[in-house]
Amino acid sequence: MTSRLPDLPIPGQGDLPDYEVRLPMHLRPDANRLIRYLHELPYRRVKFCPWCSNTNLTCQTHPARRLPYYYCGSCQKGCNSLSDTPFANLRRMELWSTFALYLLAGWSSVQIAPRLGMNHKVYFSWGKATREVMAEECPELYQWWTTRHYRENLQAPEHIAAQQQAVMAWIDTMLNARHAICPKCKGDRTYRITGIRPKFKCDPCVTCFSILSGTPLEGMIRPDLWLDFVKGVMNGQSIPDLKRSSGLGMGASTRWRRQFLLLIEALGHAELLGWITWMRSRRNNEAVSFVRQGGHLDKAQRSIYPQGRRKGGFVWRQ
Repeated sequence: MTSRLPDLPIPGQGDLPDYEVRLPMHLRPDANRLIRYLHELPYRRVKFCPWCSNTNLTCQTHPARRLPYYYCGSCQKGCNSLSDTPFANLRRMELWSTFALYLLAGWSSVQIAPRLGMNHKVYFSWGKATREVMAEECPELYQWWTTRHYRENLQAPEHIAAQQQAVMAWIDTMLNARHAICPKCKGDRTYRITGIRPKFKCDPCVTCFSILSGTPLEGMIRPDLWLDFVKGVMNGQSIPDLKRSSGLGMGASTRWRRQFLLLIEALGHAELLGWITWMRSRRNNEAVSFVRQGGHLDKAQRSIYPQGRRKGGFVWRQ
């Protein structure tokens, strides 16, 4: 029976996402164990009858059956390796471990269903069964993943939280910089021009410059809102959420989110981008559930700030 086992899906290879980057270090062995458990579940040998717990079992194989059939001589009932599991009535068992991999990576039903060739009804059946197995086999992983999946806890894993702090520290350092190197004469005899934006003037060559030039934040207004806005982006808030919390208009909120995502990518925080994608998809689900239960979300209105001349979109120059 071992020869019937399909290849175990390997995250990070091909089109499969690396689910481990979303998880804390101490929970990654549990996630790997869950993937392997679902991979081997249909092919395990039945030792006890799920109906009477007796060991008086006779194995019977038949070409028409997808799995070996066991007959209990005590209770006169039959079973297979899935009879006492949440996957008892589910099909396409060779994809269960791959499905769990996508689920742990934070993919939504809209992304997973077409990738595995299933409809949404099958997705929710598989999701329910996978969560039941996770709760039984890996309770600590289940507790951590569930609270994040349903946005009951937005605290990121340690390595992603460190990347979040690095992004905010970079922005704070740029906004509060007191010294800079002149891009024209390369001199350090510069002084900061009064204002909230980090603009400097070079004393020898009389050149005015901004240390944000050439970054995704070039030309953006309202620096006093940047830190709070990027926190919302990293927590997966939607565009209307960002608008309501910042007071910006829909257009500005959309542009700002795009620019901050470009900044995170330019700083090399790929794991943080994956986390944002997960949190963002879960926020959509949270908002839909809230409205279906009778809740009301305020509509995003126009910006509360005076509108100036808008500059063109920024494209990161490598």
